[in-house]
Amino acid sequence: MSNELKIAIEAAKKASERALYYFNNVPPVTIKPDNTPVTKADKETEVIIREHITNEFPNASFVGEEFGGNLTKGDVWIIDPIDGTKNFIRGIPLWAILIALLRDGEIILGVSYVPTVNELLYAEKGTGAFLNGKKINVSKIKNIEDSTITHTGNPYRFSNPENVGNLLNKSAHARGFGDAYSYHLVATGRADINFEPEVNLWDVAPFKIIIEEAGGKITTLSGNPWNVNIKDFVATNGLLHDEVIEILNKKN
Repeated sequence: MSNELKIAIEAAKKASERALYYFNNVPPVTIKPDNTPVTKADKETEVIIREHITNEFPNASFVGEEFGGNLTKGDVWIIDPIDGTKNFIRGIPLWAILIALLRDGEIILGVSYVPTVNELLYAEKGTGAFLNGKKINVSKIKNIEDSTITHTGNPYRFSNPENVGNLLNKSAHARGFGDAYSYHLVATGRADINFEPEVNLWDVAPFKIIIEEAGGKITTLSGNPWNVNIKDFVATNGLLHDEVIEILNKKN
């Protein structure tokens, strides 16, 4: 494990203490210009992460959901202090602290910590993906009819709701777990497909490397390769990916 990954894991765990305090004592909610909710829990958690990383890497650069930043050359830490704020403020325990390291445009490590269920998911380029220290792999499901699909958001709000409905109907199980935890399920083989119609870099950066290191595949909804400007996201076990993309993009 690199020092960068060690520090990222430490930062996530340290920040989780503040997040968990507020989860049991939810502060007032305000709405940001993009119409998403935020509380001081999000902001204080991000500050703790930034400070912990900066203590080890004084020249660190950041892009975070709450305090922004720029995608400069070299190393940039990508932070979503509480991914799943809507869950968080409603008392739903499926939210996560997300940290990734972008190096010259490539994600080289990712951490997702769901403290309420004690799941620490992480990966580093070329070393595999791990859940609480144990190596993980995506599922070996080959048929969509046998698959479990997770999704974030209302399926009827996708640009192609009929195709989304067809995909969900074809699966054995469809569940809307939402946000980071859906990727935990895909990475560990407990689900096979997850997709989102609207994402920011900090929402999915850790899962780019975690899913791939676990043996899965990541693209946009249209099947294009991942990039830092990604606006939608599909993660699968790889075996189902091409068929998922075909169904989602079928011309009706």
